[in-house]
Amino acid sequence: MPVEAHWAVGKVERAHAPLRRTYDILHHEIGHNTDEETILQMAVKALNDTAGPHGIVPTLLVFGTYPRINKDSPPSPDIVRRAEAIQKAMKMLQGIRAEVEINRAINTRNGPNIQKVLSLPIQSEVLVWRENKGWTGPYEIQGIDGYTVTVKMVNGPTQFRATHVKPYFREEPSQAEVDPDVVRPTLQQQPRRRGRPKKGQRPAVRRSPRVYVVYLSQKEKDHYDLAVKLRLDNVITAPGAPYEESDGIEIDSLINQGVFIFILYEPDKHDNIRIYSTRMVREIKNMSAKPYEKSRLVIQGYGDWEKEELLTQAPTIQRMSQRLLLALGPTLVRHYGCHGEIRDITQAYTQAVDQLTRTIIARLPKELESRYPKGTLLQVIKPLYGLAESGLYWYKTYSEHHKVDLGMKESTYDPCLLYTTEGPDTFGITAMQTDDTLSFATLPFSQKEEAELTKKGLRAKPKTVLQQGQGIDFNGGRIQLYDNSITFTQKGQVKQLQLVDADAHDAQQQYVSQRARGAYLASICQPEASYDLSSAAQVKQPEAKDIEALNVRLKWQIDNPDRGLTFIPLDLSRTKMYIFTDGSFANNADLSSQLGFVIVLAEETARTTTDFEIQGNIVHWSSTKCKRVTRSVLASELYGMTTGFDSGISLSTTLNQILRTLQAPRIPVVVCSDSRSLYECLVRLGTTDEKRLMIDIMSLRESYEKKEISEVRWIDGKDNPADALTKKTPNSALQQLVTSNTLRIRVEAYVERLGEKSN
Repeated sequence: MPVEAHWAVGKVERAHAPLRRTYDILHHEIGHNTDEETILQMAVKALNDTAGPHGIVPTLLVFGTYPRINKDSPPSPDIVRRAEAIQKAMKMLQGIRAEVEINRAINTRNGPNIQKVLSLPIQSEVLVWRENKGWTGPYEIQGIDGYTVTVKMVNGPTQFRATHVKPYFREEPSQAEVDPDVVRPTLQQQPRRRGRPKKGQRPAVRRSPRVYVVYLSQKEKDHYDLAVKLRLDNVITAPGAPYEESDGIEIDSLINQGVFIFILYEPDKHDNIRIYSTRMVREIKNMSAKPYEKSRLVIQGYGDWEKEELLTQAPTIQRMSQRLLLALGPTLVRHYGCHGEIRDITQAYTQAVDQLTRTIIARLPKELESRYPKGTLLQVIKPLYGLAESGLYWYKTYSEHHKVDLGMKESTYDPCLLYTTEGPDTFGITAMQTDDTLSFATLPFSQKEEAELTKKGLRAKPKTVLQQGQGIDFNGGRIQLYDNSITFTQKGQVKQLQLVDADAHDAQQQYVSQRARGAYLASICQPEASYDLSSAAQVKQPEAKDIEALNVRLKWQIDNPDRGLTFIPLDLSRTKMYIFTDGSFANNADLSSQLGFVIVLAEETARTTTDFEIQGNIVHWSSTKCKRVTRSVLASELYGMTTGFDSGISLSTTLNQILRTLQAPRIPVVVCSDSRSLYECLVRLGTTDEKRLMIDIMSLRESYEKKEISEVRWIDGKDNPADALTKKTPNSALQQLVTSNTLRIRVEAYVERLGEKSN
């Protein structure tokens, strides 16, 4: 039986020294008028509110936030002295933590610097470390994948860790430095590869000092074969070989825009910087109408270590913002004379106004080498496809165009959702998705947008207007207008779904890939599938039962490719935002809780004291695993309500600003839950013994008192649509709401806040 040594320090005892020092400081400051038990509690409080050596703050870990400070009345002098003493103690604890981190950093061994190896271009010469022979070579690099380098060896491609590879620098003396009397050593012939040579194999003749190795993806191969087939069928009649004309158009366009300039190679300037490679990406566009070939020059920016120091993430439209736009679309078309339209910018990245802040040197693509002298390089001036930061440059240009030139305003939570503020006559609301925009606008604003786009000099394709029976694609979905409603479905991703073969050797890889594809479809327009795919995402080592459960949901998605959302027109004077929330306590395999909510923008078509009926559009939903510790059913229900209300209040704030422009009334927020204990905590001032829940309850009560929450209703659990986002065998409320856009809900209790009777 192991026995602890007398000098060992346990995990709990490690905190004794900081706690003792904190206690001594507090006792010295306020010990003359405070008892020792209170001082000890204050010391523990200071320790819990300070980050430890591992960066963890216990208070934030348990409660998720710091307690809110009441500003209604000033603190007493005694409380001020206590707060100052706690601050002194916390500064001391921060000093202890800094000392621990410094000692840890000093004692940490630094690994080898492998950035130079990972940034080497393909076909660079390197030396490799062999255990018996040391550094051998030189050999050529064939590829780099993460920290693995593929090297062309005598017996074929071999993979090495980046720590076992180093660059090889070859000295090439000039002709004047070579002594003709010195006998040059005879190069030793490399041993022949093992095995019998293939039939018809002969030594390769090097026709050029540079060898092109282009790895085409399966998609590019399919597009090339399709181009050949369309040319044989006379569908594409462009002169020359496949993609020859489109390659020339792309290169000439970039030259005219000043995206890059030509420079000559200079060893003094260019030997110590990375020279990127370039390639042409080719595909067939507009398959549904008139196909044509399209080429795009791309910088091969793999292994770009400089991007770690740059801001590279450009914002894109959020899913709930896109659905909010579609939920308002039928109303804007019917009552405000708007129409839906898609705008597609051509060569978006290259039209960015700002120039790159770093120097990018690239080799010529093979399509240009014959037109320029040997040693010509490209110095990229403006953003180009393949560079990590190009998307951000374009976002800045296009966003400023909407805000400055068109006078639009960003939403409170999504910078890619913009709307006008001048009035209903020149109204427009736009969702930005990189180079595509989806807008609902009146005719005057649409004409203004066209004029400002031409004035700014941005090149774009003609607008695609949303018309009856004709679908348009945007951000992974297909939008269609039927009568007065808009349907939103997937645009073909369901064809990639396949059932997982449990007996296959790569069953786990199939499970991960098909799970991700199904979850992508669920996030677009299939809320019924969210819970099953969220549960599947929590499985790390799938077993036969897990694969079977996932296949059931994938089979449903494959059999229902047209399953999606329908958006109907609403009367904005009667519309409310309903937030249905639910939490399932310890429902997951690891005994964690599942949280879910559904946000619906709907009219209340009928209401009695026992039930009410709504008709409207689903705007947002979520089914996620709770990351906080839940010790009761009330905790899971409360956390589900807080997550749903956070999303709902963000939507309602932006929505009310849009309605102000349309001269429509504000939309009230109604929160619905099937938990009686949570309902009583909010509207009847019920209490709980769990201190960790008090902060969230007080925040919801404050929002209820400020009328950010107009009503709180306790509904029947059998009619709660959020039930389908937390349970494997739910009720049919969500399915009915998606199918018919209507739902009748039974009410257990509610509060009428405008002087009416409560039930």
